[in-house]
Amino acid sequence: MKSKSDQEYVVGVMTMDVEGKDSERFLDCATKAVGTFDLALKDSLGVRVVTLSFEGPHLTPTAGAYAPLDFLHVGMTEKIERGVHFLLIITEVDLSTTSFGSTLALPSQLTNVGIISTKRLNPTFWGNSEDRPLTIRRLETLLLHTFSRLLNLSYSKHPQNIMYGFVDVEDLAGMVRFTDRQRQQMRKALPREAHERTSRRSRWRFILVTLVRDWKSIAIAIIRANPFRLLARLPTMITAALSTIVFLFFTPDMWDVASTVELYQLVLFSIIAVAAATAALYRAFAFGSILSRSRMLAESTVVTSAATILSLLFTMSLLFAIFMGFIYAGTVTIFPRKLMETWPTVDPAIRTIDHIKLSIFVSALGVLAGSLGGRADSDGLIRGVLFVDEEA
Repeated sequence: MKSKSDQEYVVGVMTMDVEGKDSERFLDCATKAVGTFDLALKDSLGVRVVTLSFEGPHLTPTAGAYAPLDFLHVGMTEKIERGVHFLLIITEVDLSTTSFGSTLALPSQLTNVGIISTKRLNPTFWGNSEDRPLTIRRLETLLLHTFSRLLNLSYSKHPQNIMYGFVDVEDLAGMVRFTDRQRQQMRKALPREAHERTSRRSRWRFILVTLVRDWKSIAIAIIRANPFRLLARLPTMITAALSTIVFLFFTPDMWDVASTVELYQLVLFSIIAVAAATAALYRAFAFGSILSRSRMLAESTVVTSAATILSLLFTMSLLFAIFMGFIYAGTVTIFPRKLMETWPTVDPAIRTIDHIKLSIFVSALGVLAGSLGGRADSDGLIRGVLFVDEEA
């Protein structure tokens, strides 16, 4: 078995000619840019670059542009099937985004897939004369920039650095070099970020070993997703949950159940409710099966699935805590004490423990009901938070 220092890492660059309107020019630019990209990575990291092609799929544009997440979904599967550690997809069509009108590149460090569009790299897009060498040079820079983001390389403030946080397409041609420190950071990050061990047998053992080995990558992905950001993308879920909570809060039967059921039973029910809500959202927003078409289980898909599940779990737990705090505050501040004494049919619900149990019970039901409504929220927005680092 090869040691970590002897491990050969492979970067795949896949062209996806979706519309085929000017295939010859697109493929010529991509081939020449990949050649320079290959030389740059050999000099800096010693990795191997392979050129791949993909004929489909027949994607449907939305509002005049294509969704990068559609390409990302394809890339996640193709990366495993082609046996590469990283995959960069080059397409000739414009890519829409959730934050801007369009994007040139979209790196997903969690999946080790980057999507790059050449649509706006050619000066002809901006009404100028065609300049193929300039287009190729911009694409070379974008390939290096996107791959470096997959290695979690930070941005630079220097306009001539490959990792410059560019704003305009014109900036790309001037971004020409890495620093020695950046090269060292990339060499150090490469074995950590290249998740692509595979297994067909002992899948549960493989999953457990992967979770232990890659816990840092999973934790970084969870922090990047941020439960507060995810909640902001779930308006339908929150609305459905609040509607349920308001209704249940003013129902005498809820007060009866909450005051008579044991606290440990409510805690157990809440755990089950949060877990069920997480499972419902995972089925709605995750990217399909973690097995490839050849039934191989890959390390990167285990990391991706674990980060997705835990991000959603923390989000549901946060929502439960927020609802519980609001319900308890409403109970002790605005709910009439006399009504607490007479409304429940079993015992007066005036003790602090009664209020806590009611808050737990109603919050759990609210989260569970909200998860069903949350499936109607935009899967593109949620997946964008879970899987995408930023839009260039």
